[in-house]
Amino acid sequence: MVAPETMPFSVSPGSAAGPYEEAFRLPAERAAVSDARRRVRMWLNCQQVSEDARDMAQLVISELVTNAVVHTSSTSIACVLQSVRGQLRIEVRDQGGGTTRPTPRDAAAGDENGRGLLLVETLADTWGVVFGERGEGRTVWAALPAQSA
Repeated sequence: MVAPETMPFSVSPGSAAGPYEEAFRLPAERAAVSDARRRVRMWLNCQQVSEDARDMAQLVISELVTNAVVHTSSTSIACVLQSVRGQLRIEVRDQGGGTTRPTPRDAAAGDENGRGLLLVETLADTWGVVFGERGEGRTVWAALPAQSA
């Protein structure tokens, strides 16, 4: 379910105030995907979340970072992680490169790409996109359950 204009629990990158928040910036390069996954895994190891939730969060951050790297003209991206009220919230903020709203697409059976947002939509309780002020950048976020069902 997409909730395009909703951004609960938002914090600014670099302003993480406690053990339930983490924020970091990465270069907008393909290598950032594995770095983001590693950082999510390290942070979630300190949180009280299920192993399934950790796996889902790593998959979601991989897809959101990949989209920011591949589909924008950003030189860096910011990631914000939060654990609030039984949910994990993952945000990936890019610097922009258009005002199109990322949407899941139907990839053909033989396509190697094109399923990232479909995976995010399937795993997340909700997700959405918020554009920055003055058309500068956007934040794609997803909220996941902190415990497996």
